Amino acid sequence: MRTHTCGELSAQHVGQHVELCGWAQNTRVLSSALVFVQLRDAFGSVQLLAEHDRMPAFAEQKRLLELLSSDSLIGVSGTVVKRPAGMVKGESHAREIELLVDRIEVLNHAKPLPFNPHVKANLPSEDVRLANRHLDLRRSELQNNIRVRSKTTMAIRQFMDDNGFVDIETPVLFKSTPEGAREFLVPTRIDPGACYALPQSPQQVRNPAFIADERLCFSIAYIYAPLRAALSWAIE
Repeated sequence: MRTHTCGELSAQHVGQHVELCGWAQNTRVLSSALVFVQLRDAFGSVQLLAEHDRMPAFAEQKRLLELLSSDSLIGVSGTVVKRPAGMVKGESHAREIELLVDRIEVLNHAKPLPFNPHVKANLPSEDVRLANRHLDLRRSELQNNIRVRSKTTMAIRQFMDDNGFVDIETPVLFKSTPEGAREFLVPTRIDPGACYALPQSPQQVRNPAFIADERLCFSIAYIYAPLRAALSWAIE
């Protein structure tokens, strides 16, 4: 369905015929013979250029673009061309090129969005964004946070593995323990009246491994501790 992502296209791809998929944004009909569309995916964005003289069935394709709502999912194919020197703005390599489109396919029309996740100045309250989390996660800031966290944990695990450490997984459900911290309890239907606890002291899982002479071990664990006494603390 696609040969490249929007973020990887650069001047090195000029002259190549490529296929892309992504969310359509900022459709601009400049004239009866010229339409611009910004196409975005999880890896970046690229400008699409539809011209009457260089696009088969232009009138039909132009109608498709005019009817597109923001964040509709489309697939396109075309040739990568270099943008005129005076129109290159910004330092991103994607600014140097645009895609001269020869085919457009609407994969999914989007209904009107509760809010536009790409206009930071007009973001609604957190309650609205959490109720539409799938839209909020399209924001570049949040996507960057997710990717940084993923790369960080991958780097930690790779470093520890290279140095002989064993990754000890912390279970999500654990037995209740007598420490001073409060616990989140999870009832179970298997044993009526009994409860599991969400782990708030993951070292308990590693300690048996230490005693068993597995001295080089580590965990990347979630800790669930509702410490309301200290207002500066939050649920981890």
